[in-house]
Order: sequence, then C-alpha cells, then structure tokens
Amino acid sequence: MAKRTTKSPKRPRTAAAPKRTKATDGAISTDELTKELEAVINHPSRDRTEHPFVQAVLKGTATKNQIAGWLHQFALWADPSNKLFGVMWANCPDDDLREGILENMLEEEYGEYSKTAGHMRLIDKTLKELGWTKKDQERDLIRPESSLQKHWLEVVIRNRPFVESLAATSFTAERINPVVFALLEKGLRKHYKLSEDGLRSVSVHASHVEEEHGSLGPIAMKRYATTKRAQDGVRFAVTHMADVYYNQYNVWQYY
Repeated sequence: MAKRTTKSPKRPRTAAAPKRTKATDGAISTDELTKELEAVINHPSRDRTEHPFVQAVLKGTATKNQIAGWLHQFALWADPSNKLFGVMWANCPDDDLREGILENMLEEEYGEYSKTAGHMRLIDKTLKELGWTKKDQERDLIRPESSLQKHWLEVVIRNRPFVESLAATSFTAERINPVVFALLEKGLRKHYKLSEDGLRSVSVHASHVEEEHGSLGPIAMKRYATTKRAQDGVRFAVTHMADVYYNQYNVWQYY
C-alpha cells in the first residue's frame, strides 16, 4: 500500500454519467440527480465534515472519553449493519457490483484489502488506548441515535429496492467517510498521542479502501435510478441516510 499522509483528501467526485435520452416520466439525467443529491449531503444540517464532534477532535477540544464513547457507539451500529451487506449482495443483479459488495464485507470482517484486521478488532485497540476497558464497553449500551441509524440501515437494506440500499450505504455513507475520517485522523495524530495501532481503526476509513467502497452507489444509480419513481426513492434514501448519520455523531455529548 502506498504511504499515506495525514492531508485530508478532497471530497470524492462521481464519474461523469453518459447523456440520457429525453425522459417521458419526469426523470432527470444521472448527472442532474447526482448534483442534486450532492447538495442534499452538503447541506449544513447533514455535512459530517462540519459536525461539532469532528471539529472538536480536529481542534483537540474533545476528551478521550468522548472520542471513545463515539467510537464504541459507531461499532454498535456498524458491526450488525455491515453483516447485512450479505442481504444486499444476494439482492444485487450485477456481477461487478456484487463483487464490490463482497470485497466490502471481506474488508470489514477480516481487513482483507487494507492488510490489517477486522474493523471491530481495530476499534477494540483504539478504545483500549483511549482508556476504555471491556467492562466500559459492556456498560455502554446503544444510544437512541445509534439505534436509529442501525434500524434505518436494516430497513433500507432488507425492505427497499436494491438501488436505494446501495445509494444509502455507498453514495451517502462510505463515499464521504474518507473525507470525514481523514479529519478525525488529523486531529487524533496532532492532539491525542495514539500509536499507529491505536489510530488504525480511523486511518483505514480514511484510506483508498473506503473510497473504493463508495464508488458502487453512483454506478447503481446510473443503471437503475432512471425513472422518476426510482429517483424519488433514491432521493428519500439518500436524504434520510444523511440525516440519521449526522444525528448519530451527536452521541459524543453523552460522555
């Protein structure tokens, strides 16, 4: 793997979509839909790069306990949600997208492509360096904001059309994660004196591995969000995912 720096990567851009023929049902082109959804995600009420928690870590004003609490809550919704990618894999109609989903699962469970370890094991190391024991983790039950995120991901993956599930998870979440986690990594390196092992649960989400996971959603949208009804479904999935994800970061205030 190429040597990484702590410089925050630019917000990812989706590849230009081919020109669509004139729609008859009110659908817009994939380019137009992408720009519209980018504006939704970048709205101040949903922009995770500007969330008070991310900014507090970047400035060094968040406590280690607040960072540990946030990270543990992240694990409580992310671990069961990542396992639901198996449902999305089974529902996926295309070989190339199915391969990408499988690669995502292998990375989350085993660190297959980052050559590290399963992401929950990496989080355990970070929590330990932040001062949390296993007993601290056992006592910290899932908070309402994390439960809402977990519930929405189960709904969108199990019960909504495939393109909506991939738009929510890949386009809205994983595509933006490298930008957000690069800011967190920068703050942690500057202010909190964690080892490389302790930082790895954050740095792996700021790497090219997560960027690759985020490329699947735009491809699915180009193929399957081609009618107004499908595009309206994607609009809802993206907007709600951005809302609940931003809201989940508010758990840092409990600690």
